[in-house]
Amino acid sequence: MLHIKDREIVIPGQLMGDNIRHDINCFHEKDKVYSSVHGMVRVEDNYVKIIPSTGWYMPKEGDLIIGVITEVLTGWWAVDIRVPNICSLRGEEMTRDPLNVDLSQYFNVGDVISAKILEVDEVNACHLTRPWKLEGGITVNVNPKRVPRVVGKKRSMLNIIKEKTGSKIIVGQNGWIWVKEGKTELAIRTIRKIEKEAQTHGLTDRITEMLEREVGK
Repeated sequence: MLHIKDREIVIPGQLMGDNIRHDINCFHEKDKVYSSVHGMVRVEDNYVKIIPSTGWYMPKEGDLIIGVITEVLTGWWAVDIRVPNICSLRGEEMTRDPLNVDLSQYFNVGDVISAKILEVDEVNACHLTRPWKLEGGITVNVNPKRVPRVVGKKRSMLNIIKEKTGSKIIVGQNGWIWVKEGKTELAIRTIRKIEKEAQTHGLTDRITEMLEREVGK
């Protein structure tokens, strides 16, 4: 039995329901489930998850991220993905002989890449795979906990922004968003608005109306 509604704002310790399935942002005592964070509830069937209002990015296997090369080392690169722990990209991702090749010919310090998280160890250090260099464009920094709202259900919000602005947009789960071409200023302004108003009702309609007003239907 649920005691909350979809998109309701909850606080730590608030009762979510009885005998319901839940994500890591909830805890249970016997049959009762409570929120452990401040955030917005999403309800799907009998499953409850909470999108936190704030917080750090916690890397997960399979996440698409955007990172910056910080060091070119022997056989691997160090990559900043907005986590305090080491994040590495193995040279084998680009060459069969990483120990005897100058890896800077592929990625150098300061290069922006997209990649997927291959694995995360017990201290949250992670390894990346499938890197792709992102040339040009602008990288926008948003709260990682707002990323699901920027993307939207079944990528609906992101598709609206792309369609109306004509921009190429890659959203990293770590809160870095890469924008290139089209109406980049409008795309970035829209992303900022979503980040600011992420936990308000009717946001998709407001974003659609704003973009249609700016660029025409």
